[in-house]
Amino acid sequence: MKLTVAVLAALITAGLTIAQPAAPRGVALGDLAWPDAEPWLTSSAVVVVPLGAGALEQGRHMKLGSDERLARYLASRVQAASAVVVAPALTYHAYAAYAEYPGSTSLGDTVARDVTVEAVRSLSKFGPRRFYVLNTSAATIGSLQSAAKTLSDAGILLGYTDPDYWTKKAAVLKQSPLLVAHADEAATSMMLFVDPSAVDMTRAAREYPEGRGVLTRQEGGRGVVSKSGVLGDATLATAQKGKVLVDALVAGMVDDIESIRSAQLPAVKSAAPPAPPPPARPAPRPESKAPGGCSDGDVRAIRNVATMFTYYWAQLDAENIAGLFTPDGDIRHPDGTIERGFQTILANRTQLFMRREYFGSKHPLQLNDVRCLGSDAAIADGKWELRLEGDPPPAPGRGLGAARANDGLCTLVLVKRGAVWAIEAWRYTVNPPAGAPTPAYLSKPGYIGRGGY
Repeated sequence: MKLTVAVLAALITAGLTIAQPAAPRGVALGDLAWPDAEPWLTSSAVVVVPLGAGALEQGRHMKLGSDERLARYLASRVQAASAVVVAPALTYHAYAAYAEYPGSTSLGDTVARDVTVEAVRSLSKFGPRRFYVLNTSAATIGSLQSAAKTLSDAGILLGYTDPDYWTKKAAVLKQSPLLVAHADEAATSMMLFVDPSAVDMTRAAREYPEGRGVLTRQEGGRGVVSKSGVLGDATLATAQKGKVLVDALVAGMVDDIESIRSAQLPAVKSAAPPAPPPPARPAPRPESKAPGGCSDGDVRAIRNVATMFTYYWAQLDAENIAGLFTPDGDIRHPDGTIERGFQTILANRTQLFMRREYFGSKHPLQLNDVRCLGSDAAIADGKWELRLEGDPPPAPGRGLGAARANDGLCTLVLVKRGAVWAIEAWRYTVNPPAGAPTPAYLSKPGYIGRGGY
């Protein structure tokens, strides 16, 4: 009898052991004291940084903190599935497209990049060289791309999630396809699965607004008009779809992390040692000057700005394109709109390069006539083209014709900062598309006359 009881007790104990969930493979830094964190922060560790806005509009039907809730849930799933170190979450980042709605928070792209870089650097000094930003929004990808580039120069590898890539693989969405979606069927379904208390489906909306740019609540405003803050159809959301989407996202994140774990670290870019002094040479002949005081070298450097612009566009490198301008440089478009400053030009190009028709696009710029206005200012005239891979939307704005091929003339004002020429102002015209009626020109442009026209 005692033997039977002992056997039953052993079986019950074994059964209970089997039923218990497996211990997490990773750890969260916030749950450790510093002596316990030290053995985890090694050169072979992968540190996961959850990124989700603490306050960001997600339509009328979801709470402002939904993004952060999703990021923390995904981090817990990744921690259970992979031997990672989960760092504290970033709850402020670049969400400029949604900043008009009350309660939404957003940082500038450069600030968001620097916040990411400094958070990673602060942990890398203890040993880790591989990091992964568990990202929940496509809006932050431009800043994360810049952060990864900055950290790469220091020998640190930073990866990040492209959430749309992984969720589209689940193939459970019923809403009409969208290039950019927000607070839609996918986002709402995931929140219904992760935290249904954050969702009120009686307020869910369906909106497919036209236009491009940031979201706005104002009719006739610049950007995409969405009264609810939704891009897509949130009314189709279900918790069942959310589970499929979340599982696909977690699997993709774990796959990304394992790729980072085995990837080769980038080489550290250190400053080159100073070059030895050159041998004595005869004094060079004075360089010839162009009209207004620019040297031949200045003219070459100015024309090279166009070469660099063409190259950076082919690489879809928004940051370096914006870097060709002065801090207050601007682009005025034929429709009267103006982009001014590094941040605006960077944000607009980053958003533009996310559009499918701009993948593989070419934007050749050629500067021909250069006239110097002094030793540190010049005006350059030339021509431009824009060749798109896909068909643009019916009303692209910015003065460009709705065609795959666009071209026109341009005039750039450039200023010299040290040894570098930068664009202060960019103005251009757009040639009418083939087959369009010839525009009527004034016989004496710029002259009204006594009686007017």
